Amino acid sequence: MSSTEILPATCAWMMLLLFSGLYYVFPGFFLAETYNIFILMAHAILNIFVISNFAAATFMDPGTYAKGKDEDKGEFRCPLYHNVDINGIIVRMKWCSTCQFYRPPRCSHCSVCDHCIDVSEIQLL
Repeated sequence: MSSTEILPATCAWMMLLLFSGLYYVFPGFFLAETYNIFILMAHAILNIFVISNFAAATFMDPGTYAKGKDEDKGEFRCPLYHNVDINGIIVRMKWCSTCQFYRPPRCSHCSVCDHCIDVSEIQLL
């Protein structure tokens, strides 16, 4: 994680943990006394799930693909689409002119990080 990403990630973590803690101190205490402790326990399980997914999104690699080699760039112009047989299914792959390779299925070029990434992966920071 670069130094420009540390401050927003730290602020997001502090807000998540602070507001989660405040919830358990004020409305959580009221819910436990008025209704049942199991409501608070269900919220705690949900909160653990949220924090673990937030940690995975913060610290995991977004699934970028390496760019093509500089020696490949030149006068050669590749066709825009290329058909590939994957497990008996014909898949149409598109040429990425920025990264200089055919993008795999469910892959898109990100204008923010200037890499091709899996669309199924979430890139937050």
